[in-house]
Amino acid sequence: MANTEGRILAAAKEVFIAKGFDGARMQEIADIAKINKALLHYYFRSKDKLFEAVFKETLLQIGPMVLSFVNEPIPLEVKIWKFVDEYIEIIKNNPKLPLFILNEIHVNPERVINFLNIGAFLDTDALQAQLNKETEVLSTSRIDVKHFVVNILSMTIFPFIGKPIMQKTLKIKEDDWEKFLEERKRIIPQTIMNWIKINQKV
Repeated sequence: MANTEGRILAAAKEVFIAKGFDGARMQEIADIAKINKALLHYYFRSKDKLFEAVFKETLLQIGPMVLSFVNEPIPLEVKIWKFVDEYIEIIKNNPKLPLFILNEIHVNPERVINFLNIGAFLDTDALQAQLNKETEVLSTSRIDVKHFVVNILSMTIFPFIGKPIMQKTLKIKEDDWEKFLEERKRIIPQTIMNWIKINQKV
């Protein structure tokens, strides 16, 4: 039974990412999972339920890392390096995931926000407190946690979303893509820390 459910989730993830929620068909998911549609509905009674299960499975990979980023009592610079490294590795293994989530947010933001339920496990107060302490030590201006989080996420995610255009315009060959991502793991933390350090008080 667990094996059947696993096959369904794997097939659903493949179809949802390729075609989005609206374009996905339960029959196609059943075909890829090599089961009949009646059995698919036995495990997951609706497309919404299946979609939610796929998102929750994804959160099981991302959630603990995000919690660690917010709450783990380690130096800020170490925290940034660790988060960027782990986040890039996760997206490397699921390269179409960011574009899929962005598309679903655009089509039906309420559904995605409800499924992700970010507010239930993400409290940025601790991260803001750590930023305040860091800027106090450096005698620099206060960094707003909103900009801090958006900067890290955008610099990490955009290369995956814009890969075809970036490869063409920046002449990054497929053979060099892995090297480029490894370089991003170094450059992003350095960029963020430099921003914090030079954010001088007026």
